[in-house]
Amino acid sequence: MAVNESILINAAVQTDLISDSKLLDYKQQARRERKEVLDVISFENRMPVSAFYQSLAEYRGIPFFHVHELIPAYDILQRLPANTVQRRLVFPVYREGELYLVMADPDDQVALDTISRLLGKKVKTAFSEPDGLQLVIARYYHQKINFKVKALEEPDYIDIFNILVKEAWLRRSSDIHLEPEKAYLRIRFRVDGHLQEYSRGLSKEDAEGLINRIKVLANLDIAEQRLPQDGGISFQMADWAIDDIDMRIATIPTRWGERITIRLLAGNDEGMSLDNVGMPQRILTEFKTLINQKFGIVLVTGPTGGGKSTTLYAALRELDTAALNILTVEDPIEQFLNGISQVQVSTKVSFSSALRSFLRHDPDVILVGEIRDHDTAEIALKAAMTGHLVLSTLHTNNAIAAVNRLVDIGCERFLIASSLIGVVSQRLIRRLCTHCKQEYKATDEDLSILEINDKDKVNLFRAKGCPHCLGTGYRGRTGVYEFFGIDSDIGHLIEQGNNENQLRSKAKIYLSLWEDGRNKVFQGITSLDEAIQLKIKEY
Repeated sequence: MAVNESILINAAVQTDLISDSKLLDYKQQARRERKEVLDVISFENRMPVSAFYQSLAEYRGIPFFHVHELIPAYDILQRLPANTVQRRLVFPVYREGELYLVMADPDDQVALDTISRLLGKKVKTAFSEPDGLQLVIARYYHQKINFKVKALEEPDYIDIFNILVKEAWLRRSSDIHLEPEKAYLRIRFRVDGHLQEYSRGLSKEDAEGLINRIKVLANLDIAEQRLPQDGGISFQMADWAIDDIDMRIATIPTRWGERITIRLLAGNDEGMSLDNVGMPQRILTEFKTLINQKFGIVLVTGPTGGGKSTTLYAALRELDTAALNILTVEDPIEQFLNGISQVQVSTKVSFSSALRSFLRHDPDVILVGEIRDHDTAEIALKAAMTGHLVLSTLHTNNAIAAVNRLVDIGCERFLIASSLIGVVSQRLIRRLCTHCKQEYKATDEDLSILEINDKDKVNLFRAKGCPHCLGTGYRGRTGVYEFFGIDSDIGHLIEQGNNENQLRSKAKIYLSLWEDGRNKVFQGITSLDEAIQLKIKEY
């Protein structure tokens, strides 16, 4: 580590990244567990070490560069001796036309004086993580990228995998992407729906060893490198007292080697209640009414990764499992619920075959992970019509489109009209970081987008970026919801073949995604930049 641990911890305290009152406890815990204090603080506060480097930059009042921002100033780099760049960990980068010397140690005056003398002028300094600088420098000079593991001379791929999973957990990541490039393995994490590049990489040789190790853990064929494979892992992180993390592993061959995507299941959403998913009160009231009906089908629609499963799990937690017989069929089972029988889809058990079997098990409530085909849809609709409450998901752009989607699959309109009792559509948008969100007066353009005619002062919030949110300006996500209530009148219109616009105009209860997103902008939960995506597709 180019910067002393105590300097990083002091900066974190000074910038309120961590509490000074708990620092003594962290030090005592580190002594008991024979760990570094920084590792203990990182785990207890669930924040990666990169947050501490950013807090140091903030404390010193110098710019911080994330690894994806370290794009070399080629004209300057060609004038610098390679050994100076590699040994002192310095890297010239342009930002908005200004030249910065990005350094691993902001106190390295020798490096700064040397570079200034070579260039014949003073340069502005900036700061970045040492690992990130080593990564981009190695790439620039086409050197082998070393993934250093403490106390190990040779790479241990279990330890490397453990480090990656720990980093993903600290960042609250949903996916780990291992992407082979020509000379190295690129590593990225999906956090709050956006990809973040990791500050470490792997050489081609080490990448092959890591990928084979993951395939062994997931019971995949390491000899098969030409076909996609899927598997799963229940992984226990070394030295950290947290529950095993269930993962879904997918491999696929690419030009430069096998790519692996790791989905971390459950995690942050486990145990979430309906009151906390972000539903506005009016939709929440209507939805709770629907899931307490004795029969009918309730659909939650939206894109992949839109939070549909989280909403349905939260709905099941609202139900009385002691009084009801609840059965689910899922692919995969993402969260395990007490008092509920959950079935995993496999080569021998499909959604439709499980549904047929469920009807012989005296169910009160059935959850179908996803309606994908006519067979599953028809059985689900008939089950809903014959005295069972069915909850399921469907891929559509909005709530009302669920009707046409079921028709396209091949369902009869009379069956849809008599079974469907409500549709919720949802998206996930990022929450503004509460530590750094910035208030500002809305511009005329903002007011136009928000459809506000009143020219009185309207204050909104925008993303800024701080160590708490790793410079993104956002931390966590919330649901944005649309609701389409279906009564007998709407059912009659569905049966008659009315289009989406006609159904929307006649619906007694209809709340759009944009309306909910707009309200969350006014409440300071999210930014206009995040909510505007909900308005891109006009209905």
